[in-house]
Amino acid sequence: MRSALLVLLLTGAALLLSASPALAVPAFARKYGTSCQTCHVIYPKLTPFGEAFRRNGFKFPGRDEEYIKQDMVPMGQDAYRSVFPNAVWPGVLAGSPPLAIGFNGFASLHPDKTSGAAQADNGARVSVQNLIEEAHLWAGGSFSEHIAYFGELTFADGGVEIEHAELHFNDLTSSRHLVNVYVGHGAPTLTSFGPHSSTIADAIMPGLSVTGLYGATSDSFNVMGQYNLVEVNGIAGGRFIYAIGVTSGANVDVRTTENVHGHVGFKLGGMRLDGEDDTTGNAAKPWAEAALTVNLFGYRSVSQYTNGAMMPMNLGDRTNVLGANARGTVGSFEINSGVYQEWHNHATADGTGVKALAQYDELSYVVFPWLVPALRFEWSSLLPDAGSRISDLKVLVGAAALVRPNLKLTLVGQIEHANGVPDGGWGPAGGSANPAMGSVTELEAIQLGVAFAF
Repeated sequence: MRSALLVLLLTGAALLLSASPALAVPAFARKYGTSCQTCHVIYPKLTPFGEAFRRNGFKFPGRDEEYIKQDMVPMGQDAYRSVFPNAVWPGVLAGSPPLAIGFNGFASLHPDKTSGAAQADNGARVSVQNLIEEAHLWAGGSFSEHIAYFGELTFADGGVEIEHAELHFNDLTSSRHLVNVYVGHGAPTLTSFGPHSSTIADAIMPGLSVTGLYGATSDSFNVMGQYNLVEVNGIAGGRFIYAIGVTSGANVDVRTTENVHGHVGFKLGGMRLDGEDDTTGNAAKPWAEAALTVNLFGYRSVSQYTNGAMMPMNLGDRTNVLGANARGTVGSFEINSGVYQEWHNHATADGTGVKALAQYDELSYVVFPWLVPALRFEWSSLLPDAGSRISDLKVLVGAAALVRPNLKLTLVGQIEHANGVPDGGWGPAGGSANPAMGSVTELEAIQLGVAFAF
């Protein structure tokens, strides 16, 4: 009995998913004088209203200024508007620093010490090495009624990284939400939803990093990558959404930007994509709606990269991507599903082309406002030119829970089935299995994640 209890306690106190970056920003809660739950289910996952706030360039639907509770410092007089361009157009600053701080990490339990994940942890049964893995500094707010900003610095053992440095120029035509410009450093729009809107994984769409899978020692192109970009996006009629833009991409040397992306989507039922004129909201269950949202996207990238077996790939790796994703909700049930295909013309050390496929499904249910269990599948497949297909399937089972609105725990177990392995292992695609030959099925880890922000 004692041993069973000890195992249970270890499982409950040393588990779960590598905590995803906590993109909830308490600075917004302070600005509007509201709870994090106004926009989030369990952060960083957003409610329909929170998604509308994000799509609108971090502005509330309707007249945003009417909802601001924080004192603002005027940068110039309103009268300057009437004499522009002979005066600087006025703006505002937050009355207090628009900053927030957060931390996240995870502890791992490896039931099988021979699994790939356990071997990556030096054969440890329990590891707390990454219990506090990252620190984040966020900034979020607005310069005026049409210009908003969002920034994120991430601090980890590897140094400091700029994850987001975004400017959003909103409502540039007389039709609200129809034309916006997004400039800076961040993730391109490939879906109608926030990139971190999974309950038990870091990102809603898995990333492949194909050149990394084949041993590249420099950054690999990834559809979920964060790059310098310029993007035009907008919403038409509250139901149609689009985006088109260019990004710097993942390049070793300085070169002319050749990366372009585009996205279109449509939402049927539920709250409008812009949140305007909503009559479907449920105050008791703000996440609940009956809706279907579908998205299509395309991406073209040309990347220079370095592989351990050669000099920088002067030919570059030209990548074309086509994908689709969808979200269906019925009350507290939600299912997300998507697939995309990548065509690489030079992805391996010898310049061989590769076709790569990623597919995912995630089912979740809001049991309580603070507890959401979920089941997720991720399948990755690689087919080199004139080669054999190899694949990796990950099954994640777990739940996310709020101890307080800005303190989150996650508990996730990962089972993995790998059929073959690329030269660089499955790590760049989030896998751990490493079969010596043929295939292998392993329980990789049970992880307890923790994330908090203030």
